[in-house]
Amino acid sequence: MSVPAAAIKENTSALIRATGIDAGYESRAILENVSFSVEPGTLVAMLGPNGCGKTTLLKTVIGLLPALGGSTMLSGIRLDSLSASKRSRLVSWVPQLSDSAWSFTVRETVAQGRYTYTGPFRNLSGLDEEAIDIAMDSMDVRQYSDRCVSELSGGESRRVLIARALAQDTPLLALDEPAAHLDPGRQLELMETLKAISRTGKGILVSLHDVNSARRYADKVLLIGKAGNIVFGSCDAVLTPAHLEEAYETEFLHGTHDGYGRFVLPLARKKSARP
Repeated sequence: MSVPAAAIKENTSALIRATGIDAGYESRAILENVSFSVEPGTLVAMLGPNGCGKTTLLKTVIGLLPALGGSTMLSGIRLDSLSASKRSRLVSWVPQLSDSAWSFTVRETVAQGRYTYTGPFRNLSGLDEEAIDIAMDSMDVRQYSDRCVSELSGGESRRVLIARALAQDTPLLALDEPAAHLDPGRQLELMETLKAISRTGKGILVSLHDVNSARRYADKVLLIGKAGNIVFGSCDAVLTPAHLEEAYETEFLHGTHDGYGRFVLPLARKKSARP
């Protein structure tokens, strides 16, 4: 997959700076006092077991859910002061599922990424069409242009939704488990594409289940433990045996391969792990 080159932005302020965030629903906090940042040109991976609150935290720090406490800055602007329209020019969102795209063709779906600039009823300009083509090529979905998204496999439709986010052309992309439904080869391509996008100066915040993908491609990792414990920092500082065993209640084998680098393999659930 190819990614268009772009100049790295000179503004080095964080694209996301979350401070003391409490995330949850109504008055029930799932996660408390979470602080982390995403800088331009970096990929930050969010890891943790099922049900730990990754999706809730992602939605909270990009303004799709209200924070129960703390504050978030997007590109140096307080999140709670931004309208939905202004937010859409700062961050693109790729959810786990999106039924709203199913009745559209692939090109129509990717074109929705340009609505933040044109609105849904104005004709697309030549620059808009070019951005759509580049996004579709980046995710290798242009051959499906005229097909309805509902006709595609889960993995193919996921790539269409990522292309829609790329067409939106924001400084920051937030993706919730984008590797779901992708075969191993496509997962590898996806992570390489996201890493290449980050090298153009954009920020990537992505939730993952694959610890090895995080170690291989992420610049920093936010690890959420079973009890809501948060560790944020470099891969070497976060993906330690102690931190991983606490988060996943699983014993891991840690090793190094000459060509691949450092890796981990799950060995066994800890006897004390909850069902």
